[in-house]
Order: sequence, then C-alpha cells, then structure tokens
Amino acid sequence: MTGDVQVEKVAEIVKDLIKAWQRANKREVKVDEEALRRQAEIAAEILRGFYRNGGGRLVLLKAPTGAGKTEIFASLYFYQVASGVWHTGRMYVVEPVHALLEQMAKRFGTYGKAFRVKVEEDHGEVKRPTYLYTAPITLTTVDSYAYAYLAQRVDKWIERGNLTGRFTMPVGLMMHAITVFDEAHLVQDEVYLGPRALARIICYLVNAGAYVVFSSATLPTAFIKEFKSRCATVEERILSSRPRKVNIEFRKAELTPNDVDCSKGALIIVNTVPRARRFYKDLKEKCKGKKIYVLHSLLTRGDRERTLRELEELEEKKRINEAIVVGTQTLEVGIDYSFTRLYTDLSPLDSLIQRIGRVGRRGDPAEILVFQPERPEPYRKDLLEKTAPKLDSLEKMLGDAAKLGELLDEVYDEKIVEDMSKKGDSLYVQFLDYLENLHLYSLPPETHPQIKPSLYVDLYLLTTKDVDKETKELLISREELLRRRMRISFSYRRLDRLENILGLFDSCEKGGLERDDEKLKFNNWNRVSTREWIREGSLVILCDDVDRATTKLD
Repeated sequence: MTGDVQVEKVAEIVKDLIKAWQRANKREVKVDEEALRRQAEIAAEILRGFYRNGGGRLVLLKAPTGAGKTEIFASLYFYQVASGVWHTGRMYVVEPVHALLEQMAKRFGTYGKAFRVKVEEDHGEVKRPTYLYTAPITLTTVDSYAYAYLAQRVDKWIERGNLTGRFTMPVGLMMHAITVFDEAHLVQDEVYLGPRALARIICYLVNAGAYVVFSSATLPTAFIKEFKSRCATVEERILSSRPRKVNIEFRKAELTPNDVDCSKGALIIVNTVPRARRFYKDLKEKCKGKKIYVLHSLLTRGDRERTLRELEELEEKKRINEAIVVGTQTLEVGIDYSFTRLYTDLSPLDSLIQRIGRVGRRGDPAEILVFQPERPEPYRKDLLEKTAPKLDSLEKMLGDAAKLGELLDEVYDEKIVEDMSKKGDSLYVQFLDYLENLHLYSLPPETHPQIKPSLYVDLYLLTTKDVDKETKELLISREELLRRRMRISFSYRRLDRLENILGLFDSCEKGGLERDDEKLKFNNWNRVSTREWIREGSLVILCDDVDRATTKLD
C-alpha cells in the first residue's frame, strides 16, 4: 500500500474515536463534520507518508488547542487496525508530565476497547511490575522514553538490601513503532536543554527508520530548527480550526480574590504554588457556598485524583459552573471542562496560549482576564514583557496555528533562545559526552545524562498507623502507597529546596522501601542527606501527623 489512503475511510476512524470518547464521558454524541474533514485530511496526508515506506520521518503536527490533535494521531494507528494494512506494529504515546499520562491512559483505554486493541503503560509508576511488551500501544513519559534509549534504569527498588531495577522499552521496539510526543512544547525548559537533547535522540531514531510525531499548539521556530537540522526527513502538518469566541482583557494590576466573581464558575491560574494556596484559602472565605478546588504540583496523587474525579462528576451533570478551580501551570494542559471564564497571571506566550485553550472548549464564548503579576517568577522577566503587547493580536489568531507560530517567534527570538541556551551548555556537553560513550553490547557509561535542568524525586507520606511496629511491613496496598506519593521537581541550582523540605520533617522517621518476598517494608535510614534522596529517587516520611508539615511545602 502506498498512496491510496482514502480521506473518507480515515474520517470514519476519526468519527468512531470521537464518538467513543463522548460516550465514555456521558456527553451528547455529536460530530462537527467540517472539523472532522480537516482532521481526516491531515491524518491521511501523514498516513500516505508512512505507507510510502521511504524511511523514517518526523512529523510536526501543529494545531490550536481543542482542534482535535488527539484523534488525528490516534487514527494513525487505528487506521491500520481497521484496514488490515500495516506500516508499524506498535505505538508509543509519550506525555511530558504524569498528570497528562493519567488522562491520556483513560482516553486511549476507551479507544482501545472500541477497536479491541490492548493499551498499557510503561513508566516509573506502573501498578503491575511487568515489561508490558505485549501491548501494541504503550503510554509512557518523556523521561522514561528518553532514558530507555540512553540505557538508564527507570524503575528502581531495594530488594534484599540491594538496589535493583529494570530496563524498559528496548531501542529495537522504538525503531519499529510510531511514537507520538503529545504536548511536545512542554519539553522546553529555561535553559533550552530539553529540545537539544531530545533532538539528538529522536533524530537518531528517525534517521534509522522510525516514525515520530510531535503534536502541539505552540512550537516556536527555534524549537523546530533543532530537529530540522538533525533529522533527515521532517514534515510539517498544520491544522487550523474555527476562530475561537474569546474576549481577552489585560489588566496592569495583580490578580486578587476581589477580582473574582463568585457567582460564576471559573478557572484561576496563578504562577506559583504558595500563591495558589493563598488564593484557594481566601476564596473559600469569600465565596461561601461555592465549590472551590485547588490543583498544583505539590498535591499527593490521591488528592489530585479525588479532585479530578469530583470535577468530572460536575461536568457530567452539567454543573461545572458551580465550581471555581484554582491552580498553577498544572492546569495548562489536559483539563477538558466547559468553563467559559479564566482569570490568569500573565505568563510567557506559549504558556498563555495553553491557559486560554482551557476555556470555551465547547464552542461557547469565553472571557479571559489576564493580570500583571507583581513578580515574574518562575519566568524570565523579558519573556513576560514581550508577551503582554501580543494579547490584542492573540485574540484574533487562536484558531490559526500558522499565525500563532509567527507570534511565538516574536517572543522567542534568537537573542532570547541563545541566552537561555548558554545557561544550559554545560549540561548539554555532559549529555553529548554520554552519547559519545554509549555503545552497542557494552555497559552504559557510569555518568548520568540529563535531558532537562531539573529532576523529580518522590516523597511518600505515611503515618505510623501505615507500618507494622515490629516487622516494619507496610499495612497499606501498593495502590494506596502510590496515592500517598508527592512528586517534587527541583533545579540542580536549588538543592537547598530539598534541604528545606527535609527540615520540615525533622521530627519524622525517614527512609526507603525494601521489597522482601513480595512484601514492602519500611527501611529506616539513620541519616538522610539530599544527595542520598536524589540518588535513590524517593524518600518515605513516617510521622504521626504528616499533614501539618506538607502545608508548608513550596
């Protein structure tokens, strides 16, 4: 099969995916035929390239938020299932953050049931310790995917007193799969390490024959150049959508609870966790009788899941406007509710586009109020200064991916990207040195390559009732253990942050988990340093009352 992919056949697949997801979410089953046609045409173009079998290729799929990118890249695999004609036997869907992974797992699980295809996950949090090679579609994270290529361990644990683990996703599987990087813009970081490191990995795979798709609404030219300079075949596919019905108002004052109308449902996105916590507390006092929720990166997995479950129930009952959701950057992607009002701190243009994309997602008019924060943190001041004047133009361009790209390039110009890159050059050189010494049939280098300027470490928050006093065996299930986990991100330049966290739990026992005959035991460490925590990747806190200390985390 070469170029005989019929748009009508692809449209049938996309329509089946849309309907399956709408039914799963108990929404009215309806399809926008005009949008469906655009989706099918883009998917058919990509499929024709795959079926021509002319070697590997990288496809840059650019589309506004809410335009239907997920159905497009999902159809690239499920079209094969329906037609019986194959270009690749496997698919990896790679998400930049675990919060997105959880939501995409639900979505692809629905698609898999509709087409009778097994969908699994493979990353550091899989509930069942298995290699999962039998699932044709595997969902994973950027870290897990990249470090699998780099022959680094992803999943670690203590067994009989020794550190052990497993390698995942052999490169041979990556080579013979279609890999989709969803929300690909999120691999960008403050020192531009992620795009440079990932360009090396992805283009090695593409040049060896792999099919890779980058899906995003916001990919600046500087990002794209990294890949075009290294990948032999790069295609851009741009999907536009109907103009969004939004009204954007910029106020040169800080957002406060007094600006919020308690009578209407809304999303409120601020730039830091401490600010989100204060806002949440103040709104609980101001908007009595209203359902107020908070979502940020320093919630346990269980708290986040519980909040999302309650919001999904409100959405299903068409009562979402009874709620006000306060959060940070964690709300920028993956939130799919019918809010029509957004209050937000000013953030860099790519971030702001994602925030605006969270409202008016059902075609309803949306009101966006953007406020000037007193301090730029955690962003660069110059990025905010270059973004503010673009708001008038942004309102008219939200449905046009090509024009959004041009607007992004005015913010992320060569000078800013060069300045960002200089701060990450030393880490990039270390990454290149690791690649240079990574050889087939040899043990990987002893150094640890970095694909971003920060790391995640896990904090498991347990009470003394969760552990047997005598045997130290955990009295809770593995699933409950995961719900107690808090994932903390920190910069290499801010190790003092971990020191501060350890100080909050000064009176608590600290240690790790040891696996013994399929049972998990708490292993008390006499002394805990930040470097030990980083090396192990996780730390267990055992206290009579952990909640009091966690409220001070930032």
